Order: sequence, then C-alpha cells, then structure tokens
Amino acid sequence: MQFQEFEQDLDARIAASKVTGFWKPEDKQRWINKSVVRACNFAPWKFLSKHATQLIELDAGEIKENYFLPFDYKPGGMILIKVYDPVSGKSLKHYKTDIDSYHAKAYKYTRVYTIVGDEYFLNLRELASNSSLAASDYEGKIIDLFYRRRPVKMVEPTDEPITPEEMDEPILKFALAICLSKTPGRTTDSVKEIQEANSLLQQLKDREEEEPQSVFKGQATSMRWQR
Repeated sequence: MQFQEFEQDLDARIAASKVTGFWKPEDKQRWINKSVVRACNFAPWKFLSKHATQLIELDAGEIKENYFLPFDYKPGGMILIKVYDPVSGKSLKHYKTDIDSYHAKAYKYTRVYTIVGDEYFLNLRELASNSSLAASDYEGKIIDLFYRRRPVKMVEPTDEPITPEEMDEPILKFALAICLSKTPGRTTDSVKEIQEANSLLQQLKDREEEEPQSVFKGQATSMRWQR
C-alpha cells in the first residue's frame, strides 16, 4: 500500500470512528510512519534481514579501512560481515570488536570489524601488510553485509513501507489508536485497536514460523559505495 493510500484509509477510519477535532495531514503522516516502526519492532521478522554488498577501495594507495553502513541499517543490527580474501580465494568472516581493542590491535581474532557512528572499520590494511599481496590485489573485492534494516520514513505519496502487505491492517489500527488516544474519552477504544493490531501481528508471526524461508532476503548495492 502506498503512503497516500494509508492516509486515505486512515481518514476513512477516523471518520467512521466519529472522532471530533481537526488533525493536520502531517500529524496523520507521522502516526502512520510511527505505526510502521511499531509493527517492525513487534518481532524479529525475517523480512527485516537483508544482504548488501560493497567493494574494497584504496585510499592514497592503501586499503581503505572505513566504509559507510547501508542507509537502512538498524543500529545494533549487524548480523555478519564476510570479506573476500585474495590469499585464500574465499569470503571469510570478520568478528566484531570494540573500538578501543580495534585501535590497540588487542583482539583475539585475525579478522575483525568495529562500528563507529554510521561507519564500520575493517582491519584489511593490517591483513594485507602480513601477506605477500599488494594493496591493489584487494581493490574491488567484495564485502558482504548481512544486517537488520530499519523502516525508512515515507514522505512522498507513492512511497511504500518495507513491511509486507499483510501488515497494512495492523499498521492502520496502530495509527487509528494514536488518534483515539488523543481524543478525550476514547482511551478504551485506543487500547482495543492496539490489542487487535497485536493479535494480527502475532498471527502473522506464527504463520512465519510455520513456513520457514531464507533469512537473508534482497540485495542492495550503491554506486556511492563503489566509487
């Protein structure tokens, strides 16, 4: 469902609920976006797991260590990082370490990464210095990122959420609940909408557990990462 359709449906539900008061379009848009986030946070949905790739770059002739995280990366949502190793010819796992250990090179694994703000760092320069290969041998090799994504705010009328179509109904119920909670005397109705939305989401989660599928769905690349 597109953003404009969410707004139209929400308007119809507000009218049917006989809610008094005037709500600005930006208020309802904010409620819808907030409701998408709430639906996503209900459970560790499989559709939130994502795979993206970046390429190893050179910086002044040396291997670049820091790269931007994907735009839809959820803080704390890194699942796995694998980097192609030209020595072994395989994609090898890198283990997370804290920033202090990274800079002090005080980590127990050979291949590590750390996250600072909206960037992640890989100790590729150190690995290259301990091998017989030149920095250019690493350039253009693939970095595989497996992570949990966050909902991207809908702005344009034709924008669509990352949630599947089956979640449209609970999202609208959450949005209506916000409206009702701001209306005097409608707290009970608001709680009822939330309970019904949670029940629908639980049914979806139960169905997802009964029909296992690939954890990592979708692949995203960015020319910004490959320049």
